[in-house]
Amino acid sequence: MAKKMTAKRSAARNSRRKPAYKKEKKSYLSAIVVVSAIVIFCGFMGYKAYELSNTKAALMQDISDLNNKIETEQARTQELKEFEVYTHTKKYAEEVAKDVLGYVYEDEIIFKPDN
Repeated sequence: MAKKMTAKRSAARNSRRKPAYKKEKKSYLSAIVVVSAIVIFCGFMGYKAYELSNTKAALMQDISDLNNKIETEQARTQELKEFEVYTHTKKYAEEVAKDVLGYVYEDEIIFKPDN
């Protein structure tokens, strides 16, 4: 009876080994497919990371340029505010009257050069 059991066991083992061997090939092929997919995915993600870093650098440069423009415009705004205050003074009105309109005070004497 022991011989019958061993014969059955060996027959069962032999029949089990063949499908397991075929499964190994399938798992080997599926492992290659999975590894290939992972490598392709990593390559794609690396490329996208490179593109994003270039885009980030360009955007950071744009931000820097815009900050510089903001500073220059704020300085210009300050100058315009100072000029507005200056235009409301008597001194500015006198300068415009003399330079643009040619007005003078009653007791002023103007000397013109001979050409």
